[in-house]
Amino acid sequence: MENHHMTNRRFSTLFLAALFVISGCLEGLEKQTDDNNFWGEDCEEVADEICTAGPAPDFELVDQFNNPVNMSQFEGKIVLITFVYTHCPDACPAITYQMKKLSEELGDDYEESVVFLSVTIDPDRDTPEKLASFASSHNVSWQFLTSTADSPVGHMSSIWQDYQMFVNIDEDACSGYGHYMEGYEGCHCNPGYMQDPWDIDSCIEDPGHDKNATFGDGSLESDIITFLNLWSNGLVDDNQTMASIDILTSQVFGSDWNLVDANGSQHSSSTYYEQNLTMVEFFHTDCSHCQNQIPALKEFHANHSSNISIVSVGGYNLGGNIDNMSTIQNFTIEHNTTWPYLYDDSNQLMQAFGMSGYPSWALLEGDQIVARSSGSKSYEQLVTLVENRSEPVNLSEQMNLILENLEHWEQGHMSDEQMIEVIASALNYELEEKTDGVKEYGVSHTPKLYIIDQDGNMRVVWRGYDWTYASVYHDVVMLL
Repeated sequence: MENHHMTNRRFSTLFLAALFVISGCLEGLEKQTDDNNFWGEDCEEVADEICTAGPAPDFELVDQFNNPVNMSQFEGKIVLITFVYTHCPDACPAITYQMKKLSEELGDDYEESVVFLSVTIDPDRDTPEKLASFASSHNVSWQFLTSTADSPVGHMSSIWQDYQMFVNIDEDACSGYGHYMEGYEGCHCNPGYMQDPWDIDSCIEDPGHDKNATFGDGSLESDIITFLNLWSNGLVDDNQTMASIDILTSQVFGSDWNLVDANGSQHSSSTYYEQNLTMVEFFHTDCSHCQNQIPALKEFHANHSSNISIVSVGGYNLGGNIDNMSTIQNFTIEHNTTWPYLYDDSNQLMQAFGMSGYPSWALLEGDQIVARSSGSKSYEQLVTLVENRSEPVNLSEQMNLILENLEHWEQGHMSDEQMIEVIASALNYELEEKTDGVKEYGVSHTPKLYIIDQDGNMRVVWRGYDWTYASVYHDVVMLL
């Protein structure tokens, strides 16, 4: 396999906020802004037409299981509200993915102290059954809300107005998950397929489309196409698109590295990537969870070192304290460890792996990340992480081409726009003229995410798509 590991990664503020730690060990952020201020817009400081401060408007809706839902049910909890719809092929799955990541990062606070609500802006099509299927397909558990009134759009119009949502519905436009194309009678689904005119929820092969590659749901290629869709519809710019794609690949392929261990010996990623399985732990010496993790890691190393290499990597920030070689050496002596403890003097490898907590775990099969997790693990949980690992990505010729060119882009030899063109060409993605969202999908709206505090007051609003789970996490933690 050609060398395609991601080096010198660039991370956009939009898609990776500065390094911060969860799972009980982080008390501070490596911040790009004042930790005492929300990163979203403070409802108490913006105009009423953006976000009206005070009690959050109540509503009477049902979730995907037909259970009635109103705001009074969440007294004493932080509530995050997003607005989505199931026939949206790009932005809404991306929003749902970010919320899922946020739920994972919140850990025990999710559901206990923080709840998520996703409210549809397409209630005619988004029945409870449809919402249940959407939630299941994205493997999420929070409540998706709709109306079961005789006139659901009329019922929900007042709710959208209360939450200052502009919603535009065109019943005659393309529906389902197809894409409207100028000069073409019909709606396209994924590349090479079009909607069945007799069953809009089904895709059929388009005989007029020359497809050189096929993409299954959940593949890396299809995830990249999601961001190409966001870009081609004007929802994100070139830089944001490339940052997103860079992150997607970093979550699949391990970055190149050369690090020194606590004994002064050199360790290279290429050595480990030539092996079968490698467990990488990201830690901090001051992290109590990392200290308590040692017995389970010792047992795991004793039983599995013959077929799984273990390395622990430190050199990161916790509450303003940055580990160095000396603190790591003392840590290994104190705990009498026998596997390599490596010092990341650039403080960037953890970010390059897309990790954010202490301890965090990345399991690699060869050079591909096949499992990842955060937080303390028992011996049994470490074994389960290995047993339940995913299959490595079967790299296509198109994906190899993308990875090779990503290296050139990361080194500044290609512009964002040029790289997008390479990716689109490799995936046989047709860069279409931007069309009106309501014409394309039957529905359009002004995307917003609201954070409601424990007293039921509107506190933070995120407008558009300029947020990720990392940035919203900061605002939620402030309220916690």
